[in-house]
Amino acid sequence: MKKKQKLDGSVDDDKHKHVVDSPPHEEEEEEEDEEVVEKHRYRSMAKVAIGYSINPTVENSTITEMVHIVCPTFTLDTSKLQNAILELYQEGKEKIKNFLKDAQGKLTLSCDWMVLGDWKWTSEVDFKMSKCILAYHPHSPEDMKVKDVYVDSLKNVVTDYEIESKVSTLLVPNNLDLGFDGFSKWIEERGPNVFLIYCCSDILRLMVDDMYKDIRMSWLMDRVRILLGWESDGRLYPTHWTYTLDKLQKAVDMEAKDVFEEEKYDYYDHPSDEEWVRIRTFCKLTGCIYKVAKELFDGEYPTANVYFHLLVELRLMLNQEVKNGDGEYFLGKAKEILERFDKYWDEMFLVLVTASVLDPRFKLKYLDFYCLKNSDDGSKGEAVVAYLRSLYSRYGASEIRPLPERLPAPRCFMYMFEDELEEEEEKKPDGYGDFAFFQEYLKFEGCCSREFHESELDSYFKEPVLEWSKDFDALDWWRNESSQYPILSRVARDILSVPISRGTSTRAYVADKRECPEFIVALEGKLLNAMMCGESWPATLIWPSRYFET
Repeated sequence: MKKKQKLDGSVDDDKHKHVVDSPPHEEEEEEEDEEVVEKHRYRSMAKVAIGYSINPTVENSTITEMVHIVCPTFTLDTSKLQNAILELYQEGKEKIKNFLKDAQGKLTLSCDWMVLGDWKWTSEVDFKMSKCILAYHPHSPEDMKVKDVYVDSLKNVVTDYEIESKVSTLLVPNNLDLGFDGFSKWIEERGPNVFLIYCCSDILRLMVDDMYKDIRMSWLMDRVRILLGWESDGRLYPTHWTYTLDKLQKAVDMEAKDVFEEEKYDYYDHPSDEEWVRIRTFCKLTGCIYKVAKELFDGEYPTANVYFHLLVELRLMLNQEVKNGDGEYFLGKAKEILERFDKYWDEMFLVLVTASVLDPRFKLKYLDFYCLKNSDDGSKGEAVVAYLRSLYSRYGASEIRPLPERLPAPRCFMYMFEDELEEEEEKKPDGYGDFAFFQEYLKFEGCCSREFHESELDSYFKEPVLEWSKDFDALDWWRNESSQYPILSRVARDILSVPISRGTSTRAYVADKRECPEFIVALEGKLLNAMMCGESWPATLIWPSRYFET
């Protein structure tokens, strides 16, 4: 057998294998690699937990099952998973802050709550309505009685995200007085005026509840359920009022056809004649509300311009029911809900009509037609035009054209001043740009000169209205026309993107206190806030890379 000679002259057999220990730094590198891989794994699992609302505090969860398919030997550490979620939240929060800071346009903050009294703040920016939760705070029912709890929390959100100068409107519930006037005064000291917008889906729900309470507070609903074989969900009344309407309308139709007079219903307790009047009243008046609500909420998130003409239809239908209605009970209920609606109508008229006028399918035509048919609101039409002109003047006077490198990330506004910027680049530097008083004079002179020349607003009104199309996108139209209307398009963007309702689709028909996701009760505040916010934040902004990290 061949021998190997060592450096010291000794020999060794080939059959003997010598194990050489790895240098210490190589072991450290291997440990670091393992830590990196583990971190990536937990980040990926954190994104899954956030995206699919999986409780990260439970060891035997869907995440565990998914990971074991890929790596059967992996053991989930829930504390590391929770830390990964909090880290993702902090990273995402910084990106959201920068996005809101750089974005063109104003923001609308809206408050929403579920059965625990949790509140959400959302934002709408640019020519596309973007929604995201900025904070999520669970409060106990006892806390809900204290106004300052919500106002202080709202202030914290505004200062935390540094959006004091961005907030222009606050979307609030209809039936609660939580001291939002104090918040408006507080933020006006730091930035623009803040308008309170009352939720449209709230007012419709409250009108329905005005009629339904007479049915709900008796055993009438239980008797109707039994007659129809209507399975109860164990609560006093179903979550969606449209579900209640459907079932009661079915009972009314069967009663009109004398179906309940058949022998098989002899053993059931039937509603009395007076109770049938209540049910028919509910169905008829709620049916009017549903006709309009369906057009508002059963599609995508509606922009502010679609509310006015649809709520006009509801107001006319309710007035017609009061005019032609029969019976003391029916007329009393019709007048009651019309009175509630008219209060909302008066408070929201200016906002709703202004948005309608900025819809190129209507402009002033629909407002003029409405005022012609409703002489009592004729003066309001003049007030709307005056308000829009003052708004346009204010935007024109405050217009500041940024330098190219300071243009915000969203691309929709970049082309507005593209030609002008190219012209400015060819000119020599203008020292007058540093003279503050002279620049104020130019703004003043510009505002005055607009009085003698046709403004963008006048030009917009002179153009013929667009042909009616139900699927028309008003924000998209203004984005395309922003080169022709650089100032008015900014006004339209900020007005049309104001959400008039906190709820859309099926959420618009639910009771104000909605059910919480299953995992909410078990989570502590910071982790819950991180998951609820992260779930709402756009993945393209927060996680631009692949959804799962490897």
